[in-house]
Amino acid sequence: MSNGTYSSIRLTLFKHGGGSFLAALDEANIPHGPIHTFNSRPQASGLVEVITALSDAMPWNSIAKVIVAWIDARKSREIIIHTEAGYKLHAKGYSVAEIQKVLPESVNLIVIDTQPVDKENS
Repeated sequence: MSNGTYSSIRLTLFKHGGGSFLAALDEANIPHGPIHTFNSRPQASGLVEVITALSDAMPWNSIAKVIVAWIDARKSREIIIHTEAGYKLHAKGYSVAEIQKVLPESVNLIVIDTQPVDKENS
């Protein structure tokens, strides 16, 4: 989401995808940080992180490259991009250029890997 001054993308990391996706962001030198929420009602399990930068400095291309490479590394991986307009894009099968076009309008990325990292890529 962009407001003209800064941009931020919320990352909701489920299953076994959290550690490996955050490591991929670290390898690409894309800063991110945890969001701590407190609620008295039950919540879905998962880690929540955020990538925030000045709008002109947001590394859209680098984030798109990480998304495509991370998904392509294992068949068990999926990223769902949610936009401000309510559109959902399942990123599997899309190119870096296609993902990069959608990212500036995104508000949340759902990051899922259904297999543990130590399992063979099936």
